[in-house]
Amino acid sequence: MRRRAVATASLLAFVQPCLADAPPFDRPGIGFASAVLPAGSFDWEQGLPDLQRDSGGGVRTTTYTADTLFRFGLTSTLELQLSGSPWNRTTIHAPGIHAHADGAGDTALGLKWAPALANKQWTLAFLGSVNFDTGSAAFTNGRTVTSLGAAATRDLGDGRSLELYANDAHAGGADTWTFSANYGFPIHGNFGGYIETARVAGGGTSSSFAGAGITWLLHERVQFDLYVDSGLTSRSPDLLAGFGISVFWK
Repeated sequence: MRRRAVATASLLAFVQPCLADAPPFDRPGIGFASAVLPAGSFDWEQGLPDLQRDSGGGVRTTTYTADTLFRFGLTSTLELQLSGSPWNRTTIHAPGIHAHADGAGDTALGLKWAPALANKQWTLAFLGSVNFDTGSAAFTNGRTVTSLGAAATRDLGDGRSLELYANDAHAGGADTWTFSANYGFPIHGNFGGYIETARVAGGGTSSSFAGAGITWLLHERVQFDLYVDSGLTSRSPDLLAGFGISVFWK
């Protein structure tokens, strides 16, 4: 699912590639692409998987998530999204303890709007979504979650870009805020890269992390991605990482 910062594990996810010919994929990165897919086109973005690792007090917990996102271009400014995580696994290691749980995660439905701006150096998109508690006991929020996010990207020229992202996820009378900044750049040929930093606060938890990722675009339709983020505070996850694929049809 597109994981709007309800839990830190749901942050694994997706930035617009810096390559000029690439579709506006949401994978990878903390935020999402500040553009919609062309009308009549669609894509599939898949974690293979993404993971979160945390440790403390002699206990190490690792969660693997096969996040799945389907996006459908409706008009030149609107896009429909359907997301979920059909497979998840959490493993717990502690002295004398080795346990795991498997199951599906929740399902979300979202609508992205990317208005046309007079300043062509900037792009802007808003994504509203509703997360339904359809997952198994170990991987559900246990309630409906609504969220609204915004991503703004500044074209810096020569394939470089700066993205700012903010999101509010609301559930059970509490709000969880996510803020991030992302700098994208070309590496060589069809390889692109980015660095990012993010802060999650509210909902009784807070965390900060930073990291980087690379993308590899094939035939302007298929993108592979690899990323790693590291926690910056004691309350942050030790590691957020993932490998994924995005496929575009039109």
